Amino acid sequence: MISPSANRGEWSELYAIGYLVTHGGGFGADEFTKLDPTIFYKILEVVDNPTGQSETIYKLHEKDVEVFQDGVAIIRIEKGEIEIRLKSFYEDLLSQTQSHAFSLQSGEQLMKILNKDKLSAISSLSADLELVLEDLQSQTISPRKGFSIKSEIGSPATIFNASRSTNLTYRLIGSGTPKPFAKKSAVKTNIRSLYNNGYELAFEKFDNPIFEKSLRNIDSNLPSYLAQLLLAYTRSSTTKMSKICDLAFPMGEPDSNLKIQKIKRFLSAATMGLTAANEWSGYPEDFGGILLVKKDGDVLFYYLYNMKKFEQYLFNNLRFDTPDATRHAFCEVYSEGDDNFIKLNFQIRY
Repeated sequence: MISPSANRGEWSELYAIGYLVTHGGGFGADEFTKLDPTIFYKILEVVDNPTGQSETIYKLHEKDVEVFQDGVAIIRIEKGEIEIRLKSFYEDLLSQTQSHAFSLQSGEQLMKILNKDKLSAISSLSADLELVLEDLQSQTISPRKGFSIKSEIGSPATIFNASRSTNLTYRLIGSGTPKPFAKKSAVKTNIRSLYNNGYELAFEKFDNPIFEKSLRNIDSNLPSYLAQLLLAYTRSSTTKMSKICDLAFPMGEPDSNLKIQKIKRFLSAATMGLTAANEWSGYPEDFGGILLVKKDGDVLFYYLYNMKKFEQYLFNNLRFDTPDATRHAFCEVYSEGDDNFIKLNFQIRY
């Protein structure tokens, strides 16, 4: 096997598998990413399918793990043997401070014992792995559910990526045409200069009608709410989602809480695969939630059975980010007839 090279977030996916098979599951998390000792999700099987084709199934027993590849049992591994390598691997992973890809001998050893030949799932898959759980109330076996793995160890992940499909167009309200910006990439500075020179920005349209339709499939007013939120972000000094929502939808105004709830629903959809380029018709039936790798070594669950805590977790932890203005063709005033317009863009990350 070629020695794998990956960043801390990708290595965390391997750690999550090792943790789940040795612990037999994991505790739930609250909206502040703290362990909830009242909820434990018991796992019966871990399904690893990083290529989107052949899969490896780890069937959990009391003291060992049975490994199946393409439906055939190939080996049984003592949990204690995995746990020894898992501990060494996690210590090595924590000691890494570089953001780019690196190799870890202890990680390679853990992959070998788990019969895992590829480190992380391909980007086109909406989930990093699938789990078969025991239902908390009935103790019956659940159908397979996909889970996305996020890590507090690696660099903050982007959950909604920018492209030209995420451009929004705003009309400039004011007299005359403003001077060209000195630096196109200074998005917030440029927007501030427009306001300082007496202009207002009025939302005009989403450049990509597919993106707008996907938002309307969540709520008919969501495109307008998101446009308001983006404008508030460009005028603020913060990137934190919750604070920007407070600016865009002050609590004293009618329906502010409703608008924020719809933004939370958009954030959860983004974690489950909503993109600007493809029409979103609703939450995937086989998506279960998020597994969060903590710096203390725990792997915690945000299971969609508890949607409220899941969405509040996203709301508390996600941030707006400004993508490259030149690459995505925005933040430049242009004219159409007697009117002036400007495009804005965004991405969302941890």
